Amino acid sequence: MSTTPKEEDISRFLAQYPTCSRDTASDFLTVYGNDLEEAIEKYKASEKYLIPVPPFEDDISPSNSSNEHDTRVRTNSLESSQAEDEGIDEYSSWMPKLPTLPVPDRSIASDPPDPYVFELRELLGAIRAGYFDADRIRRYLGYYDKNDLYTQLNETIDGYPAIFYVISTNDIGILREWLKHGGDPNATWGTSAIPAIGFSILHGGQTMLQASKTLATLLRFGADPRVIPKAFYDPYCRDLPEGGPILEELYDINDTNKEWCTEEVREHLTEVLTLSQRYDLYRSSKVMPHSGREKEVLNRQGAGEVLGLHQMIVAQSIATRWLQRKLLVYLALQKKKPFILVFAGPSGHGKTELAKRFGDLMSLELHVVDCTIFKQDNELFGPRPPYTGHEDGSQLNNFLVRQAGQRCIVFMDEFEKTSKDIHNTLLLPFQDGRYEDRRNGKIIDCSKTIWILATNKLDDSIHGFCNANEKTIFHSEDQDAQDKLVEKLCRQLRKEFTGHFGAPLSGRITEIIPFLIFSPQEAAVIAHRTLMDLESEVIQHVRLALNKEEDVYVGNINIRIKNDATVCSAITRDEYDKKTGARSINQAVERMVQDPLVSQYLKDGDEFDENQPITSFVVDVDVDGEVEVRLVT
Repeated sequence: MSTTPKEEDISRFLAQYPTCSRDTASDFLTVYGNDLEEAIEKYKASEKYLIPVPPFEDDISPSNSSNEHDTRVRTNSLESSQAEDEGIDEYSSWMPKLPTLPVPDRSIASDPPDPYVFELRELLGAIRAGYFDADRIRRYLGYYDKNDLYTQLNETIDGYPAIFYVISTNDIGILREWLKHGGDPNATWGTSAIPAIGFSILHGGQTMLQASKTLATLLRFGADPRVIPKAFYDPYCRDLPEGGPILEELYDINDTNKEWCTEEVREHLTEVLTLSQRYDLYRSSKVMPHSGREKEVLNRQGAGEVLGLHQMIVAQSIATRWLQRKLLVYLALQKKKPFILVFAGPSGHGKTELAKRFGDLMSLELHVVDCTIFKQDNELFGPRPPYTGHEDGSQLNNFLVRQAGQRCIVFMDEFEKTSKDIHNTLLLPFQDGRYEDRRNGKIIDCSKTIWILATNKLDDSIHGFCNANEKTIFHSEDQDAQDKLVEKLCRQLRKEFTGHFGAPLSGRITEIIPFLIFSPQEAAVIAHRTLMDLESEVIQHVRLALNKEEDVYVGNINIRIKNDATVCSAITRDEYDKKTGARSINQAVERMVQDPLVSQYLKDGDEFDENQPITSFVVDVDVDGEVEVRLVT
């Protein structure tokens, strides 16, 4: 029997992983005896090792030489989805070197487990082999007693905390489920007590975005940022000195929880810690601890993850804090009426993003209404009988019916574009939580619906407030002083909202949440997030498909941002527009980084090849302080 893979199997493999090269797909099928299912499973587990990240020749150092070794190991680990964490682990005695775990039978991910027998080693082996995704691990852990899981998930395997193995997979979904079911984000390893967040930063990820999300997830579930010396992230928007902060800045280095952070470790932290990660550490360190009662209310109502809402978006610390506070009061009182919020603020400043992240953390279905396309009541909610089409309802009508009696979110974007007709229809569901199904006239319970009305109508007052209170809002850590100012702003916004939308509607609003403009430092972080998205996009494999619509021309590219705080500040210095927010920053990154990068990349080669070598770029600032994109040859 021939061992040459069939074209049909290669095509099916590439359908599952379109960014994989044809040669790699063929190799996997050959290694695993043309067993398509097994080859795909093994590729999934090994994929994080297959995208090479070469060193930059213009910045040679001992640590970069080690990174070169790390690249070769990760690029050539085809044979085993259980490849050891080599590279940095191999040359650094202080870095945990996780052992290879045996790979169990794949049925572990599909067959219901014995709820009385928990095999941690087997489970971790299966996770590292790629047998589990977030949904499967959630179902698997759901078979076990919640009270027992905390102990079971936090045992050690061969001397290493279980969560270290999970972090090493770079799978954010699995890490989230592990933490939700009781995994300890503050677990430590070794005599110097290397913390989980320290391991996650040093371990890194396939991309900056992946590494950033891993750290943010740990922080969101309660990892203590103070195990990292404060000088590494406060202030966050600066380029760290070569070799790390100077000793005069490291006033907390002798704390017992920082014994792991030796001079050698600090040097490597400086190299790998990105602006986004410094921002996440900074922001987490400023959050006031929540009381036991607050945590219990949220946990019992299935909203425990909302405590980490501040880690989900850039800026809007005040908006997230007010949203958490209002939600706590609403849930604690067990009110049998809708929760109605107004997100007020200029375009591009996080209203939609916060609504989506809020829904994600509460595990709620979210329905987005684009209010610019609905002028009449029957357009948004559907016609009543006997009008034509009443039996079909509308998207919003059918969503409310499907979610009857359950908590869900309706996000109405650009609410100021709606009509008086629509406002009047919303009065009854806003007041009593009752809604009439337009298809049959049946009364539906929507008392648990969370309504979020996003509007730009109050922008002038918000801009004026930010200009008048810049020092307290952007440069003070006094939350009480900030809240007093914002309460005064909200009183003004309520009056304006009433003037624009009428007393009947405004009288049913639970709270107005103001979204403020970005500080210069926050704008820089948003630029960095956009650069991380760009890196994730261009690192994918080049692919020439049978269907040219599926071609990937721009790929096999590695980006390094030198002096990321300086670069991102330079991008936003003159480009951030307070009226359009993040959109103006995204456009600036496209003009100043993406376009010159792609232009140089296209000029660099004669043809596209799925196995073409990596093209490396450095993003930096020139002597005039302008952003430059440099091809590394």
